[in-house]
Formats: sequence, C-alpha cells, structure tokens
Amino acid sequence: MEPKISIIIPAYNIESYIGKCLDSILNQDIDKSQIEIIVVDDGSTDKTPEITDSYASDYDYIKVIHKSNGGVSAARNDGIAAACGEYIFFFDGDDFQEKETCRELVDIADKNMADAVIYGYYRYENGEVYETCLPRFDKTIYTDDEVLKEVMPAFIGLSNQDVNNWIAGKPDSLYVENPALWRILCKRSVIVDNNLQFDTTLKVGEDTVFISDYLSCCKKVFIQQKCYYYLVTRETSAIYRYEREPFSKLEGKLKLNDARERLVNRIKERTGVDVTYTFAGTIVMSAVEVAFQLSGKNAKAGRSERYKGYRQFVDDKRVRDLIAEFEIGQGSIVKRVPFMFLKSNWFGLLFLATTMLHVIHYEFKRS
Repeated sequence: MEPKISIIIPAYNIESYIGKCLDSILNQDIDKSQIEIIVVDDGSTDKTPEITDSYASDYDYIKVIHKSNGGVSAARNDGIAAACGEYIFFFDGDDFQEKETCRELVDIADKNMADAVIYGYYRYENGEVYETCLPRFDKTIYTDDEVLKEVMPAFIGLSNQDVNNWIAGKPDSLYVENPALWRILCKRSVIVDNNLQFDTTLKVGEDTVFISDYLSCCKKVFIQQKCYYYLVTRETSAIYRYEREPFSKLEGKLKLNDARERLVNRIKERTGVDVTYTFAGTIVMSAVEVAFQLSGKNAKAGRSERYKGYRQFVDDKRVRDLIAEFEIGQGSIVKRVPFMFLKSNWFGLLFLATTMLHVIHYEFKRS
C-alpha cells in the first residue's frame, strides 16, 4: 500500500539537528503506515550520513538517499522523484514539528479537497520560541482565480503599490508571507502533473519560485490559522551566512531575476496571466537595498569593485524597465529621495549617498 504522506528532508552537515527533526516526525500521532520519510543526504562531510542511516535501519518507512553535494534544490528534486505519497511535506532537517502536524493538515486537505494547506510557524532559538508567525490572509479558503490574484502574490514579492504604501508610512506595507516550503502541505499530483521542479541554479530564493509556481497551479487553497512548525535559527545555516555577505546577496538577486523571468513565462503560458507586477516593487526596492548593502566597507572588495557589482544589478534591462515604470507616490521625503535618484538614473549619486549613510552608522530598515 502506498503511503498517504511523503516527507522530504534535504540534509547537509546537520549532525546536531537531524536527530531531533526525525524524532519529531517519528512522534507524529498518525499511523506510520501512512507516511514515508525521504532524507536526501546532500554530500554531508560530518556524521549526518551515519545518523540518518541508523534511523533508516530502525524504521522501514525511512529512506536515505546519499548523493554528491548539489545544493538543496537538487536534493529536493531527488526527493520528489522518489516520493510515492498523495501529499508532500518539505521539511528542513534542522527544524521540528508539533506531533499533530501530519494528521491535522492532511485531514484538512482531504475534507476540503484542497491542493494546498498553508499554516503558521514559530521562530525558535536557544530553546525557546521568540516569534509566532500566523498566515495573514482574510479568508480561510481561496479557489480558482482567487489563488492566483490573492494568495500567490503574498509570497512572490512586493507590488509597486506596496512600496508606495511604505513611502506613505502605512504599517506593514512591506510584509511578504514567508515563502518557505516547510509551511505548506503540497499535493504530489499537482507537482507531477505540471512537471514542477526546484530551480537548481538558485542558492537562495528557490522556495519563492517553487511556491509561486505551485500555487499558480492550485484550484483550492486552505489557510490554517495555527502554528505547527518550529523554525530553528542557527548561525551556521546557509541563509544566515548569505544575509551577511553582500556579494552573495548580489549573486543571488541576479540569478533570481533570471528565475523570475522563467517563472513569469511559465505562469503566463499556463494561465494567460502576466504576474510581473505582483513582484515589480521587490525589484525596485532591491535597487535601493543593493546599493546600501554594497556601499558599506568590505574587506574583500574596494569601493570601485562594489560599485561595479551594483551597476551589474541596475544595468539589467529588466530592472531598468521596472524602475522606469515605477511612479513614486507621496510621503516621506527621506524615503522618496532614493527612488528619485533611481528614476533619474543617478546610480553613482545613490551609491555615494548610501556610502555616507554608512559613515554615520545609519541602518536601512524596512519599517
């Protein structure tokens, strides 16, 4: 008998965490004949392979795939190829879940004939919860065009109106739903029937692209206002390091521009809808944020190299076109000025201005 649920876990050098993750799944209050756990060891060099193999030897519904390091996207794709369940959870190997996660969410999906169930999560650090994050949607069930117009845009990025709301001082204007795959129950048939895969060219942002692609294929989405997942913050994680390295962020944003273009084309071909403007504000805002990130002192690169990197982003025709189309709204002059520089193509002046802000220890914040 095929399992009801496939749980796919990419794992790379997480020997201190993978055991707790697997234990939380083993403790799920569901008949274990309904689940399969697929751990994809992505070329770990620590004790992760030995730990996962030990669990697999004790539980016949745990399968471990060992492969050379290819990144989290390739690992998840391998997990999808091996999965047999009706539903798929994409969990991360350094996190853990409430014991009722599988039972309750699959029950919701079954009863409502939903293609996806989106739920809340906790941010967890040093043994305690420090933030509770529930989905911010007005309704419980979205169907057909509502999914594409109201649910998917909340994950893919900011619109131009969102940015102008921020300039005008409206609270939570730049809020975007966390597009992590571990907060959505997926239906395997939707993935398989639409030939969905994770983009292996991306080191970051792969979740954003996949979840947007996936939701664009869904006919019904259920929003569950309850937290099931514990997101563990750790300084050794890839995303933690990425957020603190400007050139890595630049590389990620450049590749994400390419991935977004491919995503737009796929969704347009599938639905006839151009979703470019659901995330246009993200690109415009990034043109300011990248300037701020790269204009700070960096031991690895001088100012000219950092400015050259910045120009690489804003000289992208897709970025230039979206900047040209952005109409600056009314509001704080301090917030409007960087966008005025962008609109005038005064990129050097913007870079100089953000450099001076670093001198006075100003921190650019989305607030």
